[in-house]
Amino acid sequence: MISKLTDTPEIIDGYVRLSRDDNKRNYSSIENQKKIIQQYAEENNMIIRHIYEDDGISGYSFNRPDFQKMMASLDTINIIVAKDLSRIGRHNAKVLLFLEEMEEMGKRVILIDDNYDSFYSDDDIIGIKTWDNERHVKNTSRKVKRIKRMEQESGTLVSQTPFGYTRHPLNKQMILIDEEAAAILNLEKEIYLDGNGIRKTAEILSERGVPTPSMIDKERHESLGLVYNKQVAYQWSYGMVKDTLFNDYNNGVLRTHKRERVTINGKDKKVPKENQYIFPNHHPKIFDDNTMKLLNEVKDSRHHSQYRGQRAHVNLFSGCLYCKDCGWKLTAINRPNRGKYYVCGTYNKKGKQFCQHAHLVTEETLMDALVKYLVLCRDSLADIIQNFDLSKLKVETYTPTDSKQRLEAELEKVKEELKVLITQKVKEITANPSMNEIITETYAALQSDKMERISAIEKTLQDLTKEPHIPSTTIKPSLQTALDILNEVLEKKELSRKDIEVLVEKIIVDKDGNVDIYLKHGLGNLAAYDFKADKENLKLTMLIESIRLLEKDETGFTSVKFLADSLKEMGYPMHKKKFVTYMEHLLDLGLVEKTGIYHYPYRIVASRQQLRDVEKMFIVVGQTGG
Repeated sequence: MISKLTDTPEIIDGYVRLSRDDNKRNYSSIENQKKIIQQYAEENNMIIRHIYEDDGISGYSFNRPDFQKMMASLDTINIIVAKDLSRIGRHNAKVLLFLEEMEEMGKRVILIDDNYDSFYSDDDIIGIKTWDNERHVKNTSRKVKRIKRMEQESGTLVSQTPFGYTRHPLNKQMILIDEEAAAILNLEKEIYLDGNGIRKTAEILSERGVPTPSMIDKERHESLGLVYNKQVAYQWSYGMVKDTLFNDYNNGVLRTHKRERVTINGKDKKVPKENQYIFPNHHPKIFDDNTMKLLNEVKDSRHHSQYRGQRAHVNLFSGCLYCKDCGWKLTAINRPNRGKYYVCGTYNKKGKQFCQHAHLVTEETLMDALVKYLVLCRDSLADIIQNFDLSKLKVETYTPTDSKQRLEAELEKVKEELKVLITQKVKEITANPSMNEIITETYAALQSDKMERISAIEKTLQDLTKEPHIPSTTIKPSLQTALDILNEVLEKKELSRKDIEVLVEKIIVDKDGNVDIYLKHGLGNLAAYDFKADKENLKLTMLIESIRLLEKDETGFTSVKFLADSLKEMGYPMHKKKFVTYMEHLLDLGLVEKTGIYHYPYRIVASRQQLRDVEKMFIVVGQTGG
């Protein structure tokens, strides 16, 4: 090394760096590099003012924290000393530019092992050295990429498992289901399929105190005595639910080569799905094939229908109704006086010139038709359903009690941590009274963080003591088979949003409001249902019931409101405006006549015997289908 000793010690600044791209040929630990610089300084009458240190950062990038600090402090630095040229960097062009910039600024650069001193050396092969250093890191990068690509292609790449899974402690190639996380995933699934959007699902999970993935990860690290330095999220978010719930890893699928880096230290870019390596049935499944398919179908359906989760009025059939003429989806319309109905989206937005009819159908009519169709399918499938394994329907989920116990334990833990923190602060103040203000300021942020966490846990516990927002998913002991469960659903004569999404493929509506129902899982081929005939039979039945109401009348008068309300009380889908058509039939049959009197708008002109004769006639028509 060329050096110039002077009587006055020179002030130097050192720079040390270590990364994974170093090999045994020029490997030297951070401490060894510091010793080399210290020894050089002692031998050459120099004093080290500061050593800048970047540990674990590639030399190909010049965006290193301490290197940038050193560059920002060049106005106070005169001499920079490093072990060798590769410590400055492994990017050929950038290293040469750095040396040139230092020369122009009059800064001295000393590279001990390369025997280089910019003030006294004229090294003609410096460019070759920087090129060789860059070649090394590129070769290393290529080798690492090649090995990783081979592991990706064979499905043997060992990486961190997503939420819901863990690796065997001894055999890292063996993937196991994390039962606690799997129970939370099943709860996510139940809440989402119950008609809640992704954001609403996140809100419900947070309200119920269900721990987030990072909360569980932190707890497990600390239980092993390890420090957890990652950021912890105490509330569920939209992205958290989306990433955990719809990951096909839950269905036993391993995907590798999902991201790719084109240049060293460049940004990772997404790889199209068709170019990824896919390994089905790679590990145990949390969600079976049908469940995963259902989740994706529901997500896609909601995306196309711009579904936004539970509202004050849930549109039960949104996303599955289609216009028979133009093929567009039907739009939900809510009118306070007319109830809920659906019309063709094209007709509603663009008008008659694009789709001539509204294809209007009420939610009440749809629910009635769907329940009747399911009853027909249920009867056809009774034997198969009766023998279905009910254990498949059982799902272990987090209940409010589970969350309460976990939160109470965490609350005690945080309180204990706060107590230890305060005790430690008092000890340090007692031992160093002159440092009171600095010590208090240092501990203030830590205490504040613990106090905020305690407050958040206590508030969540208070919320959990109230009525739970979502009941836990359980199977009633009295229900012995899946057929019993289906019977219970059908007895209610209405289905939830979740039931419809699970069962219905699509419903096509014609210009007269008649529907063709298509069910999932091949159920639709098991029973025949003539909606139009059923609709006509329903009209005939309501007309017969109207005549019977006239027979029972003792006043001799009636009204649209009275007859409509009476039919509605009997359970028929009827309202005042809808009954006007039926009243026209009664007028045409000569059973009633208009009076012009406001309070008594219709007079019953047919005798009871005449009414009974007309009733019998309609009953015969209904029986013969005429």
